[in-house]
Amino acid sequence: MVQFYGQGNSENIHMVTLDKTGKKSFGICIVRGEVKDSPNTKTTGIFIKGIVPDSPAHLCGKLKVGDRILSLNGKDVRHSTEQAVIDLIKEADFKINLEIQTFDKPEEQNKNDARSNGYMQAKNKFNQEQTPNNTGMARQPTMNRDPKRNTTFSASIRTKQAQSNYADDDDEDTRDMTGRIRTEAGNEIDRASAGNCKLNKQEKERDKEQEDEFGYTMAKINKRYNMMKDLRRIEVQRPANKPLGIALAGHKDRQKMACFVAGVDPNGILASVDLKPGDEIVEVNGNVLKNRCHLNASAIFKNVDGEKLVMITSRRKPNDEGMCVKPLKKFPIASDETKFIFDQFPKARTVQVRREGFLGIMVIYGKHVKVGNGIFVSDLREGSNAEAAGVKVGDMLLAVNQDVTLESNYDEAVALIKRAEGIVTMILLTLKSEESIRAEREAEEKKKEEAKKEEEKPQEPSVAEIKPNKKILIEVKVEKKPLGVIVTGGKNNHVKTGCVITHIYPEGALAADNRLKIFDHICDVNGAQVHCESMTTLKVHQLFHRTYEKTVTFTVFRADPPELEKFNVDFMKKAGKELGLSLSPNERGCTISDIIQGQYPEIDNKLQRGDIITKFNGDSLEGCTFQVCYALFKGANGKISMEVTRPKPTLRTEAPKP
Repeated sequence: MVQFYGQGNSENIHMVTLDKTGKKSFGICIVRGEVKDSPNTKTTGIFIKGIVPDSPAHLCGKLKVGDRILSLNGKDVRHSTEQAVIDLIKEADFKINLEIQTFDKPEEQNKNDARSNGYMQAKNKFNQEQTPNNTGMARQPTMNRDPKRNTTFSASIRTKQAQSNYADDDDEDTRDMTGRIRTEAGNEIDRASAGNCKLNKQEKERDKEQEDEFGYTMAKINKRYNMMKDLRRIEVQRPANKPLGIALAGHKDRQKMACFVAGVDPNGILASVDLKPGDEIVEVNGNVLKNRCHLNASAIFKNVDGEKLVMITSRRKPNDEGMCVKPLKKFPIASDETKFIFDQFPKARTVQVRREGFLGIMVIYGKHVKVGNGIFVSDLREGSNAEAAGVKVGDMLLAVNQDVTLESNYDEAVALIKRAEGIVTMILLTLKSEESIRAEREAEEKKKEEAKKEEEKPQEPSVAEIKPNKKILIEVKVEKKPLGVIVTGGKNNHVKTGCVITHIYPEGALAADNRLKIFDHICDVNGAQVHCESMTTLKVHQLFHRTYEKTVTFTVFRADPPELEKFNVDFMKKAGKELGLSLSPNERGCTISDIIQGQYPEIDNKLQRGDIITKFNGDSLEGCTFQVCYALFKGANGKISMEVTRPKPTLRTEAPKP
């Protein structure tokens, strides 16, 4: 922690723009510290500790050592850490806008304090050969220990023990103020909001006010914005979908960003609260508007959720500099822009729907023969408030509340629907008669029933399509050709609950049929169920290795997702000693087609024919060619680690009759 001592209570705030185009850095060195205005008052923040000669900071002539940085590119940094400010400068590329607070000193000291173009010229204070780093900040200058140095500005590192003599540990808030958090009431607010302001022990004891849902108390507001005048907390209930009746304006100095009240509509919602033209709005519902332009603030107002509006304002004197326009005294008479719709579409109707989380409608942008292009209701959620209110599929959406959608595109219409809250008033035009709507609905239901019947209708086994999670009977033409398949399953096998395909040879009959896939569960062959829990592994394999005359039928179940188990096998491979595995690569990995017993006990005990090796020493074998797999297995020595995938089907066959 670095502490700065200054004299005088006068202060000046101004904007400075630094452009480092052609330079290595902006040329400022910062430090977090505090200015002690008097024995009893102090101001903490980010201060300029040094300025590099011939840098943008030096050449602008508007910066001095000891100046406090209030904001950087519109971001309030008074409570930020040094690292957070450095990160902001890194992200700023070639230009930064700084809001600077200068602590002026008496004239006599200003004469004695040799400054020129914003940097200290005393050679005994700063090393003139310092080089900037790639963060945009100058390296910290080397301090000369000359006892004759200027005492108006001093810096010292304080230990925690020394710090405790000045204030409590929680007196200063050095938390990161970027991003957003949630209050205890569950509302999302900016970290830099007054609702997230940290009070020390004495302030907490004095603050008897209960925090509202945004974390606000006047003590926290006054502490967060202690540099601003006449702070007020304004609360108002905002009826859904009604305008606030407020005009906003920015700062007359284009280098500064602020949100001012330019006028209040006497017939609007805010007419009854303590809000006047010239007031600066610094927060609304935990969203910080300070150092934002009025257009940005206007967007925040529109997107604030809920019917309660809590604003923090600062009232300025009439002669204070600030608002860029004169206060508005007249507001246009409110007019209903949707009236012409009923003149153009006499059969249009108004529907009011209470939004409870969702409206229950989906819309599309389309074209109708009678009315042309527009937004139409494409679907309704069953049992929704929109359906209960009489909204129909095919209705043309002409307006949402006071916003006309006749010339809106899809994105604009969806944004209006999402933004609408409470009771949503829609103007709709039904282009179809009740009879045609009923006929379409009946036709659609009939179509669904027919599709369902068609789906339930048994398919011809020779062309039947295998669908996930359903038993399907298929017939495969073989003509004495080998099936060309590896399966796993049997009572003396690690897989006892079913027969599953783990490899299909490209030259076999099953590959030519092209319906069966790896990990398909075969429940029966030619009508005979495959009871793996009672059949030996040899008998299960014989079902797929015998020669069939013309055709063979299978009852297949394709699990989605596949029913599998994965495990690792680790062992030490000796140089010159083979693994004893015969492998057949496929799109899943390498299927074990045979095992030579006695090579490695670790393999004999864990692996079996039909297992798929999916990873070898961390390398995926999925989709690898035979040459690649052969090279991996042949060249490996020492510690070997294999990931093995094995089917683990659900038992789907009935127990055999005695």
